[in-house]
Amino acid sequence: MRFLLPLFFACDPVGPAADPPEVFPVAAAQTTFASAEALGAYVSEAHREITTTREGAEPTVLRELTRLRWQSEDRWQWLEMRDGVRVSEVRVWDGVAWRSAAAGIFRRQADPASARADLVLSGDPWSRVLGTAAARVGYRDAGEEDIEGRKVWHYRLALLPNETPGRKSRDVTRVEGQVWIDQVTAVRLAGELTVETTFRTQRKSTRLRFAMTNLGGDVGAEPPPSAAGP
Repeated sequence: MRFLLPLFFACDPVGPAADPPEVFPVAAAQTTFASAEALGAYVSEAHREITTTREGAEPTVLRELTRLRWQSEDRWQWLEMRDGVRVSEVRVWDGVAWRSAAAGIFRRQADPASARADLVLSGDPWSRVLGTAAARVGYRDAGEEDIEGRKVWHYRLALLPNETPGRKSRDVTRVEGQVWIDQVTAVRLAGELTVETTFRTQRKSTRLRFAMTNLGGDVGAEPPPSAAGP
């Protein structure tokens, strides 16, 4: 399968499967942000749509985009957008970090390690959406495929039964989607995920679509204007 990001984002959501999920990719559950470095360079783009419904109020919809252009530890670019407006951007160029908030100018950071630490916390869209609900996700083997020349496992997702019913906390009511996991690194290379939760009178539906592309190639990371030179 030749994976193209625009095509992937245009695909239809996956409905619930008939049989209960049985397969759980343990290796993928143990991957971290650092695991993706084994892929070399890559572009990771994630689109998240959050619909919140409260009793007696009109639903609200928030659309978020994050994009990471990772060339190396010393050269990468991280962008966050909300409803089409830039929220923040970090560019690390030749080991020096520069940060810009909203439409502001780029300012050099005293410690580039802090920029990397922030990226580790926010750079995994899958973990950001699932959070503690990860234990409620069941995986069903859907075969082997290919993404940019790499062998991947394909899984379809479903909601597992709640082992602690009656807890007075946010409850996960629906999980569905699919994910493609690299066989060598166990990194999630692409996926689509819908998670619905309820809390008191609030219902939230989060839809995520993400993909990693340009594997091992030139990712187009840009220097900040103040570091670009003449």
